[in-house]
Amino acid sequence: MTEIVRIDTATVQLPLPAPLHLGAMTVTRREYTAVRVTDADGVSGVAYCLSREAPMAEIVERLVAGHAIGADADDPAATWERMLRGSAIVGRVGLVRRAIGLVDIALWDIAARRAGAPLWTMLGTGDAPREAMLVAAYPSASRPPRAVADEVLAQATGWTQVKISRMPDPAYMRELLALLRDELPAETGLVVDVGFGWRDADEALAEIAQWGELQLAWLEDPLLPEDAAGCARIRRESGLRVSVGDEVTDPAVLKALVEHDAVDVLRLDVVAIGGVTPARELVSWASERGVPVSGHVYPEVTAHLGIGVETFARGANPYDPAPSFIVGGPSFEGHVRPRDAVGLGFTLDPAVFVFDSTERD
Repeated sequence: MTEIVRIDTATVQLPLPAPLHLGAMTVTRREYTAVRVTDADGVSGVAYCLSREAPMAEIVERLVAGHAIGADADDPAATWERMLRGSAIVGRVGLVRRAIGLVDIALWDIAARRAGAPLWTMLGTGDAPREAMLVAAYPSASRPPRAVADEVLAQATGWTQVKISRMPDPAYMRELLALLRDELPAETGLVVDVGFGWRDADEALAEIAQWGELQLAWLEDPLLPEDAAGCARIRRESGLRVSVGDEVTDPAVLKALVEHDAVDVLRLDVVAIGGVTPARELVSWASERGVPVSGHVYPEVTAHLGIGVETFARGANPYDPAPSFIVGGPSFEGHVRPRDAVGLGFTLDPAVFVFDSTERD
């Protein structure tokens, strides 16, 4: 057995050119935490996540790393169980599960690198192009609907879906959605992300009724994910397709959404749900019930799971600088195709992430 011997962490803050507003949240910067896990043979795997301003590196170091160091580098699923059981008194869901997910992804990267294969071959998902959604615009009161529509239209060609966030002004949304309904390419679906912005189904349905004639691929995260009954009612009474699941750390919440007929598309955050190990099980579970799965960010990882992928524009974009520090990764050409490179197929720019180390005694 080859053991895991070291886990390094790093955190970086990257400013945004302008604040983003999504639901009740305002984002002025993106903070990322990364891990680098190394085995006794010197093989390393990496993963990164949006910290959401939580102390992710400290949680990895204090609550998770000790349960992964010394584990079998070729058996990430068994190590996942060690991490979950070892932190169960304070973990299982929430931030600790996100930290487990971060390490688990790096462990799968190592396992696939040791096998000399891309991760998608180990998971049996194939390399066919995945449907892809481009996060295209965050509307704001400082920009008229025409300007936001032009931003979306300039990027839309070739993408399966494009996504915008909801503005809480119904008149603004009515005008913007009408422009996009009339001018988007026929093959490109429009997603509106509410970001858990409505308190209940009554509020949601009242506002949706003011948006005018709608042609949406789906309405995303209208309510908190735990309100499966409310999401089901929105889906039923609005006639819109609904997707929910971003940032969910509890598999029971995702399963309840499916079991209550609350979603047409299940959203899955591979880091938040605990990594590749539980994510692959949930994808299989949803597939057996005929519910498609769409990945929340981290396209370099979700592409290996064989599900729909979400991404921001590669290179410079005003919403998420992650593409600027990813070296390698899948190809983004409307659809997303994982490459033949071993492991996850990407590394992190060493000029951005400077790692601290937790080593085995």
